Amino acid sequence: MADLTCRKKEAWESLLIKYVGRGENLQVLDVGTGDGFLAILLAGLDYSVTAIEPHPDRLEQARKNVEASGKNIRFLRAEAHAIDLPNESVDVIVSRNAMGLSLHPKEVYQEWFRLLKPAGKVLVFDSNWYLRLNNPELKRQCDKYRHLAIKKGYQDKIISKQPVSDAIARKMPLSLERRPLWDHGAFRRCGFQQILYHPTPMFAICAIK
Repeated sequence: MADLTCRKKEAWESLLIKYVGRGENLQVLDVGTGDGFLAILLAGLDYSVTAIEPHPDRLEQARKNVEASGKNIRFLRAEAHAIDLPNESVDVIVSRNAMGLSLHPKEVYQEWFRLLKPAGKVLVFDSNWYLRLNNPELKRQCDKYRHLAIKKGYQDKIISKQPVSDAIARKMPLSLERRPLWDHGAFRRCGFQQILYHPTPMFAICAIK
């Protein structure tokens, strides 16, 4: 993976250490692991990592990337809101760009609360990827900057890397919500005691049980 061989790797490692902390054998779940990027970084920081992914093709790709990295990571095929692990068995749950297309976002955070040990942490990296589909002003801004980027020779990644069609994404629950404010409220309702976040275009939100 290209991200593991550039400055992005160091930046992500710094964020993980900042929010997760250090400590050998911390039990960490990477939910919606995708290509395994975060799982590999976490394993490299001496955490005990389980990578969660519902899609067989992505899970297989993650396995191949992990094998190439030489890291030891456990894999589990599961939906983010239904993970077959015991109550209070996990120290940390991380997720990157996985919540936006969830059909059950409230249930996801409730499930994570169940899995976490007392004082366990959730760390979510995400963005309002599809809010533009239901917000005309945001769509105008998005289109404006996309066209400017294309004129300057940049690839249109919204189209080329889009995992689902706009018609499907528009109907997803979180495509109607402004985040991370929604996440903040959802974590509170689940029972998390402390929530910290930075509301930049790609935000980080950390909730502590």
